[in-house]
Amino acid sequence: MNFEYTYEYDYPMGSGSDALAAAILSIYLIVLTVALIFVLVDYIFHSVGLYTIGKRMGKNNSWLAFVPFARDYFHGELAGEISLKSRKIKNPGIWNLILPIAYGVITSVFVAVIVGAIVFGAFAVGRGSGGIGAGSIMLILLLYLFMIALLLVYAGIHSTLTILINTQIFENFTTHNMAIVHSVLSAIIPFYGAFCMFAMRNKPFNPGMEPRLTPPEPPVPPAPPVHPEGNPEPSAPPVHPEGNPEPPAPPVHPEESPEPPENP
Repeated sequence: MNFEYTYEYDYPMGSGSDALAAAILSIYLIVLTVALIFVLVDYIFHSVGLYTIGKRMGKNNSWLAFVPFARDYFHGELAGEISLKSRKIKNPGIWNLILPIAYGVITSVFVAVIVGAIVFGAFAVGRGSGGIGAGSIMLILLLYLFMIALLLVYAGIHSTLTILINTQIFENFTTHNMAIVHSVLSAIIPFYGAFCMFAMRNKPFNPGMEPRLTPPEPPVPPAPPVHPEGNPEPSAPPVHPEGNPEPPAPPVHPEESPEPPENP
């Protein structure tokens, strides 16, 4: 005896994969939003700390603390000249500004070369012309390794410069050893440097570390009027109340006395 089942079940195709993609996208957006909030808070706290310290040091361009890229220059200029054992960094602000820009330009060139090589190889494979050769693959790997080495060198140099700059700034408000500790932690722990700069912005200066603010120049007294010939202009004679110049009084000798009037 044969039994035949004619039931059919319709399963929605792609519903599970769509739900998984939506969940992954939602998690990604949440993580990206939280990261942007932390970056914004870090930027605000760091900028406010730099601005307040700059104003207390008498810097006229403290507003640069809120401008992207210019803030890196202002950050270095707050430290001033950095003295090492045998050399000096005279303009740390310029170096703190140039290093990230130079690294970004060089990295962009290498990334463009690598992407161009990959796209060219994919285009060659699509046309059936043999694809990417072994030499091209080796060149891409070498460029990739060189970019990683460049990243490590840049990270070391920039981190060292940032530690030197922060140490010299923090020494105005704390001891030398604590300034080094805060600077090293700022280079290792994210957001530590911004909150540390914000916390020290209103601390009193260490004795002898107060900024030397130039006092305002005293007002210049007005110069006396000069005659066209070069001699000072003579003062005008006193004027009588009626409008005529008052004649000068005749000199009186000490021994002379006015005669008494005669009686009629």
